[in-house]
Amino acid sequence: MNDDLIYKIKEKKEILKDKITILAHHYQNIEIVKLSDVIGDSYKLAVEGSRSKSEFIVFCGVKFMAEGAAILAKDTQKIVIPDMKAGCPMAEMIDAIRAKEVYERIREGCNKEVAPVVYVNSYGDMKNFCGERGGATCTSSNAKKILEYYFNQGKRVFFSPDYNLGINTAKSLNLKKEEIVKVKRNLSFEGNIKNARLFIWDGFCIVHKLFTTSDIIKLREAYKDIKIIVHPECDEEVVSMSDLSGSTEKIWNSVKDGKPGSIWGVGTEFNFVKRLAGECQDKKIIPLRASSCSNMEEISLSDLAMSLNSISDYLEGKGELKFEIKASETFKEHARKSLEKMIEISEGK
Repeated sequence: MNDDLIYKIKEKKEILKDKITILAHHYQNIEIVKLSDVIGDSYKLAVEGSRSKSEFIVFCGVKFMAEGAAILAKDTQKIVIPDMKAGCPMAEMIDAIRAKEVYERIREGCNKEVAPVVYVNSYGDMKNFCGERGGATCTSSNAKKILEYYFNQGKRVFFSPDYNLGINTAKSLNLKKEEIVKVKRNLSFEGNIKNARLFIWDGFCIVHKLFTTSDIIKLREAYKDIKIIVHPECDEEVVSMSDLSGSTEKIWNSVKDGKPGSIWGVGTEFNFVKRLAGECQDKKIIPLRASSCSNMEEISLSDLAMSLNSISDYLEGKGELKFEIKASETFKEHARKSLEKMIEISEGK
């Protein structure tokens, strides 16, 4: 069954040629990754999507990623996601209505300029919220650089939605505990608003919250020379106990560039770890535990085949795209500003 689908997808790709670009996040299953034109983490896909000249961008990832591509897309481009059920629980943990209330309370409480920074794992209303107020999006690979940019301007930062990425970035910047306030999802504050520099929303990634310090202890007991590398969406204690932490792209490169024969314990999404182990057979790669992203797994080979067929039919005037993601015109302008600001800061332009 899979072989038939793979053949049909390759055949359709050959027919459509430069009209399509298939983007796949690292967490997609191996068959999807092999059929894609660009594979990467959130930042890489945001940049590559914005630079694509194809008429159709097929985004094999979760919905906020496709929406981000739609925000950056040219007027002549259409963004397609193979399955609309591919959501993100973390992105749903905050919205612009609550963010505005928190933002105003921070401004009043500290009497300073506040820059909102939102993780790209968020929906368009939050990207719009940040862009309207001179803020930016960020990814796990550039969060430190984005926060430094605003701190160097003397501004306070309201960071959302992932608390772990926020607190782990704060630690890398040597912020003191009294300079950090946790903003609970019931809109209460933990800490002194007046003296704080960083305000972090209490959201989380269900995939990375599963990793524990016990997972690391067990691997270190079993393998004396093991190196532990984890994603900064993991709990602060897990990151502190690890040898390295970083974005999906950093994990990929660090392990691939590691010494032959080295042993790695990897704390991130399980499909990605399996693929990494397959690519790096000169090393021993062990997941801290099997923690998969069920939302990424929503996208199947049959979904991708259906999307590509719908593009062919659409070009012949026979039907609708399955499934087109559009950015709301009410927030597209400012949402685009927040994404472009991230790219500008990260690329040093």
